Amino acid sequence: PSPPPPPPPPPPASAVATQPLIQSPRKVVEPFPASESEAAVGAPSHMVMVNWLLNEEPLTAVDELALNVLDHLLMGTTTAPLYKAMLDSGLGAALMGSGLSDELKQATFSVGLKGVKAEDVPKVEKLALDTLSSVATSGFEADAIEASLNTVEFSLREMNTGGFPKGLAFMLGLMPRWIYRDGESPTDALRFEAPLATLKERLASGEKVFEGLLQRFILENQHRTTVELTPDATLGAKLQAAEEEELAAAKAKMSEEQLQEVIAATKALKEAQLKEDSEEDLATIPRVGMADLERKVRTVPTDVEQLPNGATLLTHPLPTAGVVYADVLLDLSGLPLEELPLVPLFSRLLLETGTSSMDAVTLQRRIGARTGGVEATIFSQQPVTADGSVSDPLAAVHKLMVRAKATSDKASAMLDLVHEVLSDAKLDTQSKVVEILKESKSQMESRFISSGNAYAAMRLSSRNSLLGYIQESCSGVTYYETLKQMLDTAQNDWPSLLERLTKLRSTVLSQNGLVINLTADPDALAKSRPVVDEFVAKLPPSPAANAHATPTPWREAVELTPREDEAYAITTQVNYVAAGCRLFEPGTSANMGAYSVVARYLNRGYLWDNVRVVGGAYGGGCAFNPTSGGFAFSSYRDPNLKNTLDIYAASGKVLQEAEISDAALEQAIVGAVGDLDQPLTPDQKGLRALTHHLTGQTTENRQKYRDEMLATTREHFKEFGELLSKAELRVAVFGSEEAIKKANEALADKPMVVKKLG
Repeated sequence: PSPPPPPPPPPPASAVATQPLIQSPRKVVEPFPASESEAAVGAPSHMVMVNWLLNEEPLTAVDELALNVLDHLLMGTTTAPLYKAMLDSGLGAALMGSGLSDELKQATFSVGLKGVKAEDVPKVEKLALDTLSSVATSGFEADAIEASLNTVEFSLREMNTGGFPKGLAFMLGLMPRWIYRDGESPTDALRFEAPLATLKERLASGEKVFEGLLQRFILENQHRTTVELTPDATLGAKLQAAEEEELAAAKAKMSEEQLQEVIAATKALKEAQLKEDSEEDLATIPRVGMADLERKVRTVPTDVEQLPNGATLLTHPLPTAGVVYADVLLDLSGLPLEELPLVPLFSRLLLETGTSSMDAVTLQRRIGARTGGVEATIFSQQPVTADGSVSDPLAAVHKLMVRAKATSDKASAMLDLVHEVLSDAKLDTQSKVVEILKESKSQMESRFISSGNAYAAMRLSSRNSLLGYIQESCSGVTYYETLKQMLDTAQNDWPSLLERLTKLRSTVLSQNGLVINLTADPDALAKSRPVVDEFVAKLPPSPAANAHATPTPWREAVELTPREDEAYAITTQVNYVAAGCRLFEPGTSANMGAYSVVARYLNRGYLWDNVRVVGGAYGGGCAFNPTSGGFAFSSYRDPNLKNTLDIYAASGKVLQEAEISDAALEQAIVGAVGDLDQPLTPDQKGLRALTHHLTGQTTENRQKYRDEMLATTREHFKEFGELLSKAELRVAVFGSEEAIKKANEALADKPMVVKKLG
């Protein structure tokens, strides 16, 4: 008889081992690629972060929750003691480290600074340790604990995941227990009522819960690493040379036969990457079909009421579990166009400086204790036309927006806080303004390297519309230059900057042009109505006497960014490659719904396969805006530049020659319509309805757009391809100097204009 088959191999060891806590702190120093100016002697370009590994044994549910509250107490607001001490020290330009991270098997805590001088590096670690020690000794005040505990509890109960699917959020929440804790139910991670009740009981008994956690997990914990990154202007070139040398050495050792094998394997890999899945394989995947789609657009119930002196109230009766969501919008059209870049600074000052009756700490704690959060932001949208044609490029809706939320019994306190920060925020805080501007400048310098695609897209948009120009002037490369000018003024001519901030508030703070947007349960809306009247009555009917005089209309004052191919050289080994155009001129009526289906198909198919899968970029795609008629390609962390531009240029031909099966056409339509029907939280529904109201978007136009999507045919793919083939794409790139140089050599007849930041 034949011998028995061998036993199956044991399953691979997949358990994640526990890292034992070390018993003495460690220091790590590493270089990072930097520009010549960053690496200059005396330049504040070092980065320092202090890190702790908190636990060996799994955290109890109570400790896990309490550590999240402790994290908020230390780092959750700009006035939290650790956050404030780090920035107020002047040792660095911006904060590094996000505090607590507990999504892995063992939790960590990190804090640090970037933009540090070499001689100040040791001071950063000492400051962090001294601050934490001082906090543990002095303890947390009762109102600080109340604010942080309420903030964490509100977040747990609301479970507002924004645009992120809630089911995935739940899954990610339970994942650590599922992966790392045998014998426990993963869903225990979602059950917070019992640990929350226990935590509250311990606090009510007088126990110093958070001081004890701080002492046990951080101050007495010697598993601490301090990591310093030092700027090195030669490192980028060294890494590039080392890589080229390694590849050359490997090639030199290969025979001609081996080289041909690599070439053949590479060719086969690309063919496999670009090969379409067979209809038989695709048929095995469950999918939504046309029959499953809703034919009518979804609407949000909206009541519009005109209030005195040009104010407007929008209300949306929706189930919100007792939470009132409020958006308060102030009209910015009374500001001169050149003053709009001041608004981002003004919006931060509203919530970070305190008022005449509350210092910044008290304000933040009151917001934490009485609301689920208050934030100041900018509402910026392109108006739509009545007939759905391409809109006027020189029209824009641009407003200052304060968003707040609270339980219905605290709606009055919430709006009182909103009124107080709008009307009485302390603008005369030079040190805070300087701190904010330094931090903003440092953050932008980091984002140029990590998110250059966003800045390239803004450069493209600023060439085609007033809205794009405003957004780029207030958050793009142009704004970066303005930031540096404002910082100089704040340090050397503070009275003039203060006067501008004061004048800005006097101009925008009035009932004229005010919009209030409320989303809540019907009963909560009815109870909030008198509160709204009180809020509006406290605002001046019209701008104050020291407001700006009526400015030149923005559409007349604007000079759009010149349409030129440009490339910004940054210290990076990857590129962000954008190209775009105005595909449809203002007033054009076209089948925008069908063309949006085609653009999505191009995005998820050809561009995904060629820019990302084969090209090696972390991301790549395109975006079509049916309101403005604009179209843009972009790539993210892309090792290529010229090759990516060639892929963009071939897109039109690809669409014209595409052989699209019935199944592929159906899935293209289903995917595009699915994007329209993504689940929305109540506050998102309220914001969407507000956007429709302010931009003039009608249900009829939205239905027309949806009907066009549902009626998409193969002919629309060819039409859109023809339009793309005829379009003159303009380029905006953020990338390495070497990559830009090589691309320009290949673009000898039409090179990009090379620019540098700062």
